[in-house]
Amino acid sequence: MLRHTLIVIAFFSLFQSVSWGADKVPVFTQKDFASQLLQQFSWSNGLPGEPADRDYLLILGGKRIFRYEAENAYNELTDRVTLRDFPLFGAFTGKGWLMGVSDSTTATFTVLLPIAGDYELKGIIKGNGFVWNIDNKDYRVDSNSGNFRETDIAKIPLPAGAVTIKLTIPPDGAIDSFSLTAPDYTPIQPFNGWRFKEKLTAVRLAEIVVALTNRYAELPSGAHDTLPRMIAVSEKIASHPTATPTKVSYLGPFYSSEWIRADYRGATLQIPLTVAEAGYYGITVNLLGELITGIINDTPFKIIAKPYLSKVAIGLFRLESGENSLSITLPPTGGIDSIELNKKSMTPDDFLRLAGVAGPANRLIGSEEAGVLLKSMQGSFSVRK
Repeated sequence: MLRHTLIVIAFFSLFQSVSWGADKVPVFTQKDFASQLLQQFSWSNGLPGEPADRDYLLILGGKRIFRYEAENAYNELTDRVTLRDFPLFGAFTGKGWLMGVSDSTTATFTVLLPIAGDYELKGIIKGNGFVWNIDNKDYRVDSNSGNFRETDIAKIPLPAGAVTIKLTIPPDGAIDSFSLTAPDYTPIQPFNGWRFKEKLTAVRLAEIVVALTNRYAELPSGAHDTLPRMIAVSEKIASHPTATPTKVSYLGPFYSSEWIRADYRGATLQIPLTVAEAGYYGITVNLLGELITGIINDTPFKIIAKPYLSKVAIGLFRLESGENSLSITLPPTGGIDSIELNKKSMTPDDFLRLAGVAGPANRLIGSEEAGVLLKSMQGSFSVRK
């Protein structure tokens, strides 16, 4: 009797476990959504056959500076070139470089381009008479140097995926590497980065949607006690060989005790920007000059200033907690007084409202809901191509 009872209990336990397993919904992770996003916007051509996490991050990160070593990209079975690893024509990158022969020869480079775009193609080459053939178009260039020299080749529209370049190398020519460069895109990611193994929540989906549509500027301004924050440039830089502090007042209003003015040579200033919290900050600068260029945390900017001190908004930038770098180049007799930082509010509710995602913030998102939201965005918002 006892044995019969145990068999019955075991049978029903097995049935119940199978039933529970059938009802269990698979977990939808951030990596699942990243894959779905690439498929929805036809960006998966930039993935290799067996993609790793890094391959997804490369596309979603938006960086479009790609350098390829010639010795890694050529076809060693068919290309009539020689691999060298000593500095015959000056310094080189990678493990070596390719040397042509005594007459013209060709090399075929095949590389994977993660993101489509209009790219500036450059090559580090030695010799005159190189011909780069891409998509059945020829681009002839010379290095005009007996040593390796970076040479501009052409601006070329390229799709994501495998790119084939057929290179004609002149007699005794050599190539070290080549690069494809285009302006970076805003990274597509949750604010604090991807966590591929974690479940996708409503707030993380909302953060990704705001990044995808690059609508950080539409977030509300931060609390009044954090805005605006003024930085006096004269207090942040040491002495400079071509720029000096001044209290001249006839060139417009300044808000620091003194402002910095370049001499006839112009000046490039390195100014630290320290913030307590990572976030997106509107940056306004009180300055004078004409064309003024700069870089904030690797993101370049270009503005036109007036011939007298006036406030100019240079854009919205992501700043990390702690010290960030601002490099600004003033033209001859240009000047800069102060910098204002205006932080955007970045609460979970701010992201949910802007992205149109229902809360609460920790609500789990499934594949179907995520897919519907992505489809609704096509044609409604500007998304990178």
